[in-house]
Amino acid sequence: MNNPIPEQGWVLLVEDDPNQAEAISEALHQAQFRVLCANNAQQALAHFDAHHIVILISDIILGHEFDGGFMLAKTIRQQCPSLPIIFLSERRDADDIWQGHQLGALDYLPKPLFIPLLVQKLHNLLQVTQGRLMAKTLEPESSVVDVRLTIVTNEAKVSWQNQSIQLTLTEFEMLTAFANQPAETVVTYDALRHATQGVVERNTINTHICRIRQAFRKVDTQFDAIQNVYGRGYKWRR
Repeated sequence: MNNPIPEQGWVLLVEDDPNQAEAISEALHQAQFRVLCANNAQQALAHFDAHHIVILISDIILGHEFDGGFMLAKTIRQQCPSLPIIFLSERRDADDIWQGHQLGALDYLPKPLFIPLLVQKLHNLLQVTQGRLMAKTLEPESSVVDVRLTIVTNEAKVSWQNQSIQLTLTEFEMLTAFANQPAETVVTYDALRHATQGVVERNTINTHICRIRQAFRKVDTQFDAIQNVYGRGYKWRR
């Protein structure tokens, strides 16, 4: 199997639990990723100075630093504003997930971590960022649900009435659950979880939907297409 990351690039794993760090790094090595490990922010920053890091995977709690991963991400964002970041954490509150996404994280994976999911997420991320998805066409496609919504699948790009919408990878995955259905079709909570490979839990779906709405309202203040269907899920109203 070919290395999914170019020879000059590395995945940096920041995890202070040695058992978890070993398990995750071993799985990534088996999947042919080139991995560097750090157990605190200082080691992580030293790796950034010495290597070309293309993806950061970081726990949020690092040692005695309750928000150590968040603080690390803020520092790195100043140097590498477009670096893909995936947070890992036992903290599942909506506020923590919101804070992670505010820092530009592509994903926020809960612990205990299902490692094969992380590996698949990395493959998906690289396919998106390197433009290597085996799509039938590279042209933008209008979605089924609404002609005003355009999606470039192989680049995870979204536009609304020809204006770019900024979404995380998880939000993009959720949006495609609507885009592939006719308007007024109820997309259930289970379908939204499935669209993200189970990353989004039932109690955080509403938070993600709010973030998607906010992203659209930045370019269209009247956007109100995603409607809640009480107890069932959401639908797209044209």
